[in-house]
Amino acid sequence: MNIGFALELFALGLSAFDPIGVAVVILLLAQPSGVVRAWAFLIGSIASLMLLGWIVASGLGRPIVKFREAYPWLDTAFELVVGIVLVVVGITLLRRARSGGGGLEPEFITRRLRVPTPLLAVLGFLLVTVQNILDAVFIVAMVETGQRLLDVLQTLLAVSIFTVAAVLVQVLLVLAYQFMPAARRKASLDGFNRLLERRGEQVAGWLALALGAILLVVSIGGELLSKSPPPA
Repeated sequence: MNIGFALELFALGLSAFDPIGVAVVILLLAQPSGVVRAWAFLIGSIASLMLLGWIVASGLGRPIVKFREAYPWLDTAFELVVGIVLVVVGITLLRRARSGGGGLEPEFITRRLRVPTPLLAVLGFLLVTVQNILDAVFIVAMVETGQRLLDVLQTLLAVSIFTVAAVLVQVLLVLAYQFMPAARRKASLDGFNRLLERRGEQVAGWLALALGAILLVVSIGGELLSKSPPPA
């Protein structure tokens, strides 16, 4: 495997950045034993990327590829539905904040993820598996890996490079928090909780609105481009 393809895989992995996974990691770090629980979630996410990546790159993922080719509209439909839901959630949160709300109780948020630590690995695995099946970047990267007819070790290395890049932001977040001095860690956590209490609904509302708008633009724009006639 040449360095150029390795860099291409790394860039594709970075573009597969998972904002949902980042949000989950941040919320897990705010819990007791947060570092251990965040790592459990990440281990499940990494296992999913490695296993599904190996399956697709080895040619065993042809049913997934054929399914996507048979129903190409699923990607657009999924992005549209999620985009609309996020826009509605964002507008609802912003309206609530303007009517006198504005805060979110940290306990209310973090207790939604208070499942046993081993189940967090399962959650990470299932979440990333669903995302990858619907992620064109992941499928393209792994199919191209398979088409290069690499040996077993090179295929494993290729999948690992993509995986490292895809979870890099989440891993760096956990490492930064884990090796932060205890006093600073507590101050950061207190600051995060205060932000949630004062402006949690506003921040969540604007983030949901922005992500929803981006998904709608990407899905509708991609559909229009795919139907536009080629230049003469």
